[in-house]
Amino acid sequence: MSGLIILGTFVDTPTRDAIRIRENHLCVVSADTGKIVLLSPLLTADWDALADDDVFKLAGTEFDGYRVMRLRKSQFVTPGFVDCHCHAPQYRQIGTATDYTIFNWLNEITFPNEAKCADVDYARNLYTKLVQRLLRNGTTCVQYFATNHVPASKLLAEICERMGQRAFVGKVCADQNSPDYYIETTQASCEGTEEFINYVHGMKSGRDAKGKDALVHPVITPRFVPTCSDALLTKLGELAKKYDVRVQSHASETVDQVLRVRELHPDIGGGRDAAIFKHFGLLTDKTLFAHGTHLRDAEADELVRAGASVSSCPIANLMHSQAVLPVKRFHDRGLKIGLGTDIAGGYSASMLGPIRNAVIQNRTEEFVEVDREGEGWPTAGVKWPVDFKYAFHVATVGGAEALGIQDLVGTIDVGKAFDALVVDAGCEDQAFDYWEEDGARFGFEKWVNMGDDRNVVETFVNGRLVASRS
Repeated sequence: MSGLIILGTFVDTPTRDAIRIRENHLCVVSADTGKIVLLSPLLTADWDALADDDVFKLAGTEFDGYRVMRLRKSQFVTPGFVDCHCHAPQYRQIGTATDYTIFNWLNEITFPNEAKCADVDYARNLYTKLVQRLLRNGTTCVQYFATNHVPASKLLAEICERMGQRAFVGKVCADQNSPDYYIETTQASCEGTEEFINYVHGMKSGRDAKGKDALVHPVITPRFVPTCSDALLTKLGELAKKYDVRVQSHASETVDQVLRVRELHPDIGGGRDAAIFKHFGLLTDKTLFAHGTHLRDAEADELVRAGASVSSCPIANLMHSQAVLPVKRFHDRGLKIGLGTDIAGGYSASMLGPIRNAVIQNRTEEFVEVDREGEGWPTAGVKWPVDFKYAFHVATVGGAEALGIQDLVGTIDVGKAFDALVVDAGCEDQAFDYWEEDGARFGFEKWVNMGDDRNVVETFVNGRLVASRS
């Protein structure tokens, strides 16, 4: 890893309602730690006129020899995206089977695809393409569901480490209500999970393999309540406590899933996911549930008390749940919320897809009353709390908070890891037009609303260049 000195514009959203734009700034990224050690204003906007020696004098002579990057006026640095919910083996089917109900989708499409990862060569090819794609799209951190297979799950963790993506990886657990060709025994699921946890903790992905600075972390992953026996959930709860690791699963996702859970566990909290996970010791301050579109307010409050979080998956929520997560309402109750692609329940491998859908869904969450007898003006006033700034915040800071790494990533600040993108709003082959006088504010907004991976010039994780258009 080489150190970086960047001259240019830095854009992030440390709060939900505002963009922070720092133009004409100098940023230094340590070659030793991959963290930002200096971020200060420049006295000149003419970066090209500064010789490298002058840049080193401004940054500090201890940074002599660092790579100097001079951004163009159309370029800016933003935090990398944090994808809180992604099914790695389902990348093979992304963009297909969008007309299936959830259980048909699982049984006819998803389970057969996931079962293919028993072949590690198949898994290696698939996972390599997925991680490459996500890094090119600017996703620097992902929480993954892998499969039931221990070797393939280890392989996904290895690929993330080798390619430099920050990752939380879970070997999926399922010992019932799954096809014969893709199911585990309770004992095998538990032993495989413990083996996987110890394997990832032994990887050389950080200065402290069990600490927040580690690049890859293990996650206990019961697929969802219907596929896990009481015995399995009990043991996974014990492993979560023993190893103090993160937990992920699906909760309150679709109507048929909610009804199925109530049928299986009528005597635990009325057959509700949140109560069941709590009962088995799987609702902790390290738990992140995907979807939550059918969570009740009281259940959201229970998650807040536990310190747990939820990943909103806007595309998949509409496609399969026909429901939305009330992000603003749950935020007001104190719930930590991240954003997820939910590959392949969601058909976008870029976090820009969920960001855009999150904004649109908020527009339909509560319709404005109109005074039809008067001039036609809305009687309740119009306010859109989830706009592109808010959604970008959830996709960066919100995801970091949901995964417990908010002190490490999410914004561009001194002391944080340089998990960041160099974005160019003025590429020749891009999907929108840009004028230099638009400035960074409109360039950022246009990219969020209309851009794609062609605008992501370079992707860095912990100061390491992990993807580049060149």
